[in-house]
Amino acid sequence: MLIRPFTADDAQAIATMVAALNAEEGYDRATAAGAAALCDAFLGPRALGVLLVAGDAPLGYATLHASFETDMGARGACIGDLYVAPQARRRGIGRALVAGCARHARDAWGGSFLLWTALPANAAGHAFYAALGAQGQPIHVYALQRQAFDRLAETP
Repeated sequence: MLIRPFTADDAQAIATMVAALNAEEGYDRATAAGAAALCDAFLGPRALGVLLVAGDAPLGYATLHASFETDMGARGACIGDLYVAPQARRRGIGRALVAGCARHARDAWGGSFLLWTALPANAAGHAFYAALGAQGQPIHVYALQRQAFDRLAETP
């Protein structure tokens, strides 16, 4: 499976997948990143990380951000999204995307680990991640967003 960097030509197809992921996870599709936001976040001088695409015509995608974890004393990366279109699932595309993330983290950032989250109800995802050799960690994820984020950011 070809795993390649995101381009502006992929933006609309990936934005459609982002909306589908939000819907699958029960999030508001209206807040999903559109094509312009994806280009701003992952292309050009303001890029925040890497978006990898599976296939010539996108069948899935993964977002990746560099990280340093003090408990490991090592560089690595965090996978933000991992999504494969429903019609393309169970064909090794998710595995290829995670492998592409690991290669990028190692080759571009000198990384030696990947971290990611999964919703508690995502049993299929948990099984897939365990099959890759990943180990679940007892962790809570907190999100500071919208008005609460703005209030805290304005605090001196």
